[in-house]
Amino acid sequence: MTARVLGSVATGVAGVVLVSALAVSASAQAPKSITAGVYTQAQADRGKETFSKNCLDCHEADRFPGPAFMAAWNGKALSSLWDKVNSMPEDNPGSLKPQEYADVIAFFLNIGQFPAGAAELPGDAAAMKGYWVEPVKK
Repeated sequence: MTARVLGSVATGVAGVVLVSALAVSASAQAPKSITAGVYTQAQADRGKETFSKNCLDCHEADRFPGPAFMAAWNGKALSSLWDKVNSMPEDNPGSLKPQEYADVIAFFLNIGQFPAGAAELPGDAAAMKGYWVEPVKK
């Protein structure tokens, strides 16, 4: 083979590798609906405990599921809820660990009857942008 042919083959292979990498990256970053099971039941159980210890003095859990929840968050990235939850407790905002805030959100999703899945919701603000809120289709 000539150097020109080898160069063309190398360029073609590099292009295929680049396109494949971009496709994997795009699919990994594609937004995911909370109806797809974005938390685990164990995480929601931890979130319930965290909520009971840190939030129950000011908030009742029954205000988070149902129509009020959907009116506030439908169509938004879960990062919007993350920002709100991280502003709590009002007397000590941001005092919980990031994973504890994610666990509380998992608890909210659980009581809102969004399905649990196999992977935990990450305690990471940037990751929360990868999930969006929509109602469960019945």
